[in-house]
Amino acid sequence: MNINITVLLLSGGTSSRFWPLTHKMSQQFLGKSFLDRQIEQLKDCGFKNIVVVSNTKLGTDFSSSVPTVVQKGNGQGAAILSAATYIKTKPILVINADDLVSPLLYKKILEIAGADKNILVGYKTKRYFPGGYLVLNGKKIAHIVEKPGEGNEPSSFVRLVCDYFPSSDVLFNFLNKIPNTNADTHYEDTLTAMMKSGEFFEMLEYEDVWIPVKYPWQALTLMDHYLAQIKKSTIAKSAMIHETATISGPVFIEEGVRVLEYAKLTGPLYIGKNSIIGNHSLIRYSIVGKNSVIGFGSDVTRSYLGSNVWLHSNYIGDSVLSDNVAMGAGSVLANLRLDEGEIFSEIKGERIRTHRSKLGALIGENSKIGVSVQIMPGVKIGADSQIGAGVLLQQDLPNHKKCFVKQSHVIIDNHTRKSPDRGGFRKNI
Repeated sequence: MNINITVLLLSGGTSSRFWPLTHKMSQQFLGKSFLDRQIEQLKDCGFKNIVVVSNTKLGTDFSSSVPTVVQKGNGQGAAILSAATYIKTKPILVINADDLVSPLLYKKILEIAGADKNILVGYKTKRYFPGGYLVLNGKKIAHIVEKPGEGNEPSSFVRLVCDYFPSSDVLFNFLNKIPNTNADTHYEDTLTAMMKSGEFFEMLEYEDVWIPVKYPWQALTLMDHYLAQIKKSTIAKSAMIHETATISGPVFIEEGVRVLEYAKLTGPLYIGKNSIIGNHSLIRYSIVGKNSVIGFGSDVTRSYLGSNVWLHSNYIGDSVLSDNVAMGAGSVLANLRLDEGEIFSEIKGERIRTHRSKLGALIGENSKIGVSVQIMPGVKIGADSQIGAGVLLQQDLPNHKKCFVKQSHVIIDNHTRKSPDRGGFRKNI
């Protein structure tokens, strides 16, 4: 059944765990923000009424012409209530904008919507995910257990925030009467109250693509997803590719790009407008934003580079560089531990698994890296920071900081006899 539904796309989070990168919904992929791409996918699936609920930090930092509501209060419950006046239809679909899923899921919801039952999506997970797990009686959902801990899962189904309600009135009535004692769980508490009152909730099982975007290294997972959509090469007419440069695999090269002598490009690969790929540079499976310069002899591999990024003879492996990052000659972003083990990252005092054995640096916007700097795997560097020449950085660096090496020199007289000619010098050595 094809039914008109209002979609509430919730993007009101502050992206604090996405540090040192900016708001996750503003990240650019193939020339469009993540939020734009989420909206575009919903429209392609047939949804016409889409409302974005954001915070003041995100504002209207996207190009899609859909209504935007500035969230009042914290939590998903407050986000939904903030959009009450924008609801155009009785049925609504509440979606977490941070979750990338297959369009097949949205099409399936459109097909089964219309029945007088609430639908929650259950993702069959193979490993523990710190989210809400569904307690099931067949396909009927009895209740939700939030973050039960590994080994205590009541089922193998994690709830995705892709919730269909045939009556927005019922949902809003419950949201208004359930006390908001905890903003983080207000919405889940409301769902539990609805279930206890007799409202029927059915699980829609889902096992396809799911990329939950929470941590900064997951920008690389999103990058891989969008790069995979480049099936054939598209090179703008105004792009200048030197005859000695080589291109293999599908690439998307925007207007004004210059690829200089003996550069090598391996797709899938995206290069933004007016960027320059220098002599003898190698770029593989990456995104390069607009107005960037990949200077002589640089190697960029499986990395995301924002706009106005400047490199010169650098190795950038499995890394994320935000806008306006500059790197001095010879600096390296290491991406592999010597023991080839998994790389961990500290987020808000908690040691988090990245599930990656290859992960380079994650660098915030407007930061500058000096010459001959070495940054160890998984290190995060805050925005507006500077790292002086020769630093070996093994720990995270906060925003607005400078890091320099303290070193001493021994200077003594040189008593070595100067050779009168080259021949004499060779004899001495």
